[in-house]
Amino acid sequence: MSYKISKLAFAAAISAGAVLGGITAPTPAKAATELLFNVFVPPKHPFNTGMFIPWAKDVMRVTEGRVKVSFTTATLAPPPKQWNMISKGIADVAMLANIFERNRLTMNVIGDLPFLGDSAVHRGVALWRTHKKFFEKANEYKGVKLLGLWTISGAHLFHGKKPIRAVSDLNKEKMWVIAGLPNKMIASLGAVVVSVPGVKMFNVVSKGIVNGKVTSPYGMNAFKTMPYIKHITKVPGGVSSVTFSLLLNKKKWDSMSKKDQELVMSVSGETIARNAGKKTDQLDAKALKMAKAKGITYETASPAFVKELKEKLAFASKGWVANAAKKGVDGNAALAYYRQQVAAQMK
Repeated sequence: MSYKISKLAFAAAISAGAVLGGITAPTPAKAATELLFNVFVPPKHPFNTGMFIPWAKDVMRVTEGRVKVSFTTATLAPPPKQWNMISKGIADVAMLANIFERNRLTMNVIGDLPFLGDSAVHRGVALWRTHKKFFEKANEYKGVKLLGLWTISGAHLFHGKKPIRAVSDLNKEKMWVIAGLPNKMIASLGAVVVSVPGVKMFNVVSKGIVNGKVTSPYGMNAFKTMPYIKHITKVPGGVSSVTFSLLLNKKKWDSMSKKDQELVMSVSGETIARNAGKKTDQLDAKALKMAKAKGITYETASPAFVKELKEKLAFASKGWVANAAKKGVDGNAALAYYRQQVAAQMK
């Protein structure tokens, strides 16, 4: 995907001539607040269909059209520049993969840690609750309005040539992994890691730049990589995950009435985590079913392999807890609470 925006594309985006998903909720002739939502993922991506579009409709519905959301027809900034774009008001709302602001956003990295849960819903809801209880006071989102947090499901190991059944099987294997902590964890297992934004995953997989990847199953369809995968190893609880934020321009937020702010948040927060996670989980199941039908081998990591992974990746949780202390957060308590919130949803 190209991120060079022509003047014509920019004008089209600002005028919102094409609204993804066709939001048709009734609105007044001119909304009190108009929000331009920047989109850089493919139209059929689960975040777009499962959360962005439903959220926009919900906002228009609960505010009775006073707040109107439209979508860009082309991205106004590449994935790593979403915070900068929102803070400058180029767009009003955007998704941020938190790893692109990893020097600024350190607390929500808890959602990237391994073995915390298979389900995107469980991980995402736990992340939002933990943020509200432990991380909000750290004020890492100063300068923007945080509307919600969510995650993908626990990541599996995918490979195009062989099954991954032990840490040694990853030695010198070229693997796509998202940047940040997931990159560090898989690199620590001996893999040669390639990190590019998810929207460019197809390029590195299809061209053989990497032999495998570490991510959620839905990516096989969302990023069209299934033809290049022959083996899938599920790691119970996930070998990693990726967290995301929904950001709103602070000035635009402050311009809204208190009533509309409350209404917008009533359909944001945990609702965002549930909607994005639910769609991801559904598409995970669909992708795995398709993969099995195509003869792609699927197996669960053995207890011995899981034990090996836990020993090798223990540094990730320890490092996060130590970093949390620097922000005045009890990392051990937050991690225990996160796990409790995942477990509570599984009952």
